[in-house]
Amino acid sequence: MSSIVIKGGEAGSIDLQKGDYLEITNLEGEQVCDFFAFKLGDVKEFLSPSHIRSVLRRTYIKRGDFLYSVYRNPMFELVLDDVGVHDFCVPACDPQRYLMDYNAADHRNCRCNLFEIMKSHDVAYEYLPDPVNLFQETSMNTKGLILSGVSPAKAGDRVVLKACMDVKAVGSACPQDLSPVNNFKPTDIQFRKLEPKDIAALPGAGG
Repeated sequence: MSSIVIKGGEAGSIDLQKGDYLEITNLEGEQVCDFFAFKLGDVKEFLSPSHIRSVLRRTYIKRGDFLYSVYRNPMFELVLDDVGVHDFCVPACDPQRYLMDYNAADHRNCRCNLFEIMKSHDVAYEYLPDPVNLFQETSMNTKGLILSGVSPAKAGDRVVLKACMDVKAVGSACPQDLSPVNNFKPTDIQFRKLEPKDIAALPGAGG
C-alpha cells in the first residue's frame, strides 16, 4: 500500500522501509493527526515524544530535526513542514477523557483507534505510547497552564518524514469534536508514500 485516506475520527497505517518518504496531508485543514510509529519486527521500539523532548531539549520540532524512539534511535527525519506547529506533550484522547471532561460515553478516541490498529501485534492497551500530535497547537502560559486552540493547518498543508528504519506508521485523524482543536469537525488525513519524482521535487530533500 502506497497511499491511504484516514477518515475523520478513524485511524490507519502504512508500512515504510528505511529511506521511504511519508507525506502526511491535512486534506480539509484544521485537523490534528495523532501520529505513532513502531519498528517493524520489534514493536517494543516505538516513537517516543518524551525522548524527542530529551534529545532535542525543546518542545517544538522543525525541519531537519530527527524524531526519536524509546531507545533514542532516530526513527524519522522531518524534511518538509508547511505548518511548523505540532505538539508532543499531550497524550492521546481516551475514553476516560471524554467521560471526565464531557460526560460522553463510547466516544471514538485516538487511544482506542491506535489499539484497534495494533491489537494484532500484541501491544497491550496499557502500554500504548503517546503520540506526536501533528498540526496541533499547544502552548503554556506564564502560570504554567497548558493551552490549546484550533489546528492552524490549512487545506493541503503537509509534513514529509523520511524513515530512518523500517517502521509501521499509524495515524489517527483525531475524533475530538467537543473542543475547538479540530474546529468541532473531524476531517480526513492522507498518508502517501512518495515516489522518486516527488522526492526529487522536495525543497532540500535531494533525489
